[in-house]
Amino acid sequence: MSQIAVPEQFTAELQQLALDDNKPVEEIVAEALHSYLAYRLYEPELTPSQIERMKRSVAQLDRGEVVSGEEIEAFFENWEKADASR
Repeated sequence: MSQIAVPEQFTAELQQLALDDNKPVEEIVAEALHSYLAYRLYEPELTPSQIERMKRSVAQLDRGEVVSGEEIEAFFENWEKADASR
């Protein structure tokens, strides 16, 4: 097994996670490293379905099918009011 140096700034957080999860710090670090390597080495940057959704979204933007931030805020304000009145 190889050893790695963990920057001191992460020590407290790692120890807290280990306590919270009832696992050794080494296991937390190994899980983090595994996730990072899987992300960088094994998973494509974008899946075909993600690319397709992005293309559809760009096409909607090109057609002017957008909603303003003000419209979104108004929608949620009305939704909250309707929910509060129930």
